[in-house]
Formats: sequence, structure tokens, C-alpha cells
Amino acid sequence: MRRWSLPVFAALMLLFGQTALAATFRQGVVQNFADLATANCHNPEGITADAGGTLYAAGLSGNICVVDGAGQVTRVITVAAGHALLGELFVDGQIYVADNNGDFSGARVDRVNVATGAVTVVASGFANTNAVERDGNGTLYVSDSFRGAVYTVNPTTGATAEWIRDEALRSHGFPGFGANGLAFDASRSNLYVANTGDDTIFRVPVNPDGSAGKLAVFAEGAEINAAHHTTGALDGADGIAFDASGRLWVCANQANEIQIVSPSGTSLVKRFSGTGDDAMNFPASPVFVGHAMFVANLYFATPGAGKISVLGAAPGAP
Repeated sequence: MRRWSLPVFAALMLLFGQTALAATFRQGVVQNFADLATANCHNPEGITADAGGTLYAAGLSGNICVVDGAGQVTRVITVAAGHALLGELFVDGQIYVADNNGDFSGARVDRVNVATGAVTVVASGFANTNAVERDGNGTLYVSDSFRGAVYTVNPTTGATAEWIRDEALRSHGFPGFGANGLAFDASRSNLYVANTGDDTIFRVPVNPDGSAGKLAVFAEGAEINAAHHTTGALDGADGIAFDASGRLWVCANQANEIQIVSPSGTSLVKRFSGTGDDAMNFPASPVFVGHAMFVANLYFATPGAGKISVLGAAPGAP
């Protein structure tokens, strides 16, 4: 009998597990996956996943709720009682999470050890931390919605630097959150930034020395609406994620939709909202697990509510 090395065996189990998981979700059909309308897990804003497909939802409860492949909450990790936890990023057994005071009077970035639940403040002094990304060197990128800025953070030393700040990254509409969702393209040569209040996605080139290049509009809701005779394009653009074909998936929280932007940024390829009890409500953050997309629904206007939605989303994550 052929013997498999432990790493190969683990990789195969992960592949088979993700394939089976994705196969249970119909392509393009939004379904409820996990009910988070509980005292410990309510109003989830951020979502991330580990390599095995376990989900971690963070929100206005101040907790991170661990959700298994059956949609059940298996554990609650307390981060900061009464705080508003927003975007998350899973890296090597740690979760980096945007941690805001309950009244949004200040913010920080925390690192949570998933195994032990230990919480460490990595960097502080922000006005409003919202989303967290990471480049190929391990540097964190953190959006500050109130300042209209993106900061870099060294995850080891906590050293923080303003990477880009621009009036265009401040909110001039509703809701009053500017720079929000962050996503690198496949080459990591450009960082994309969602401005929630202005219904716009910006592209920022990464210069060879790591500094920010010139800010440019990638996709603008008003232009898409005018060009294609539609409404609600990028309305409340929040969390964002690229799929394997270079299309950008956007949580449009004011439209209650997931919208797919073409690689050119000039049109919406698809729009998904769900129907009936499966309808999304203030979708805030997306995460791919194989060919399935999971979405945290914040239920911003309904304290105590919340859920995770899922839809089959081939071609899925890179």
C-alpha cells in the first residue's frame, strides 16, 4: 500500500473537504448559513477563514465567533467587551482584527491567538480601523475610514506609518465611512480600496520601494448606473475580494447585495441579494472558501440580529 506523507495527506483532506463543502451550495444562490443573532455573536461585520474552512465572525458583540462547516457556532473568543470589531484577517493561527471603541472614539489593531484566545494590541492611535490586508512580505495594511487613509503596520514591532491619505478616501455621502474594504490583486502590484460613503472603488499602485503610487478610480457606482441604466451600483461598497478570474466581489451594504465588478471596472457582471428569509441585510465582509463565498451580514439597523450567508461562487478564490 502506498504511504502518504503527513503534509500530503493533510493537503488532500483539505482539498476534498473544500470540494465537498462548495458542492453543497448552488451557484449564484444566496442561502442562510449560520444564525448569529445571539448575545455572543450578534451584528457580525468581519469574517475570515482558516485553511480548513472554519469561519471566524467578528462584530459589535466584541467577540469572535468560530463557525464550523455545518454553520454551528462552536466557540466564542472574547476580544474586548463592548467594542466594535470590524475587518479580520487570518494568518498562521492568528487573527488580526480591527478593534474600535464602542462609540468609535478611537481604534486599534489586535492579534488574537486562535488556539489560546490570547489578545495582543499590535498598533493603536487610529480614528477608525475597518479592514486589514497583508502583502507578500507580511506587512499589514489597515484602512482608517474616518481619516480617509490606509496605514502600514509591522505585525512584529507594531510600527505604523501612513501609506496613503487622500480627500478622495474620505466619505462625502452615506454612511459616513470612507476608506474601507481592502484587496490586493493577484500580482500584489495594486491595492484596491472601497470608499463606502462615495460608492467608489479606488486602485493604488504599489511602487517598487513599497510606497503608494497615484490614487485612481477603478469603479464608480454613479458611472456604472449611468452607463448601464441601472441603480444601486456599489451602493455602500464595503468589504471586497478578488476571485480567480480577476473579478472583484463587493459587499454593497446599502443595496443589500453582493456585486461582481468586471476586471475593467466598468460594469457589474452579476448581482446577488437572496430572497425571503435568505435575503442579505447590510452585507459587510466576504471571504472565499474554495468555490463558496461566505458573507457577514451586519444588520446595522437591527441590534441583536446577524447571520452569515453563503453562495456558490465559482471560479472562487485564487
